[in-house]
Amino acid sequence: MKRIYPLLGIIGPLTYIIAVFMGGALRGDYNPFYNSISEFLIPGSPNLLVLSILFAIYNVSLILFSYGIFQDPKLAKGKTLKVATVMIALIGILGLLFIFFPQDPRGAPATLAGTIHLILAGITSPLTILAVFLAGFSFRKERKNKPFAWYSYLSVLVILISGGMTAASIANNSLYGGLLERITIFTFLVWVMVFSYLLLRGKFANK
Repeated sequence: MKRIYPLLGIIGPLTYIIAVFMGGALRGDYNPFYNSISEFLIPGSPNLLVLSILFAIYNVSLILFSYGIFQDPKLAKGKTLKVATVMIALIGILGLLFIFFPQDPRGAPATLAGTIHLILAGITSPLTILAVFLAGFSFRKERKNKPFAWYSYLSVLVILISGGMTAASIANNSLYGGLLERITIFTFLVWVMVFSYLLLRGKFANK
């Protein structure tokens, strides 16, 4: 595999994290514990163009990262991993669509774009869980890669718990919906970076 693909798997998530922290720091009316990440992209929000570009860079990087794994002749032997990489690519594609179908402002009447945003979120959540699980599952039989498999399972557990709590918190307008959402998304981002780092080090070269 060309080094550019796992490098993108690290650069992309880092870009996303920078966008999230930068977006919050530049807004005095934004509370990261309460407000969701999607609220950065509501039309009329401060720094909308810059943040949209940064989120787009992340999603394109994720798509290219998954392509790098999919087309690798050694890694692509496993059908389970192939399915996982397709799901990761879909997460990136859906992430790009979020930019064009932003969340509705809190308390505002529902719009078509806001409704599509919710549908996209509803698709992205199970895709994320399945992608992480299947990627880890594909390495379960290899002794040297079992730690990554178990790390993937643990990540799935965290995403399941925090994701469920996020949905409940946002539905009930909890003060901590934004924090729980960040735990969910950052768990996936860190997993992608760990996977990318291991690929960069050639840990899965003999798969």
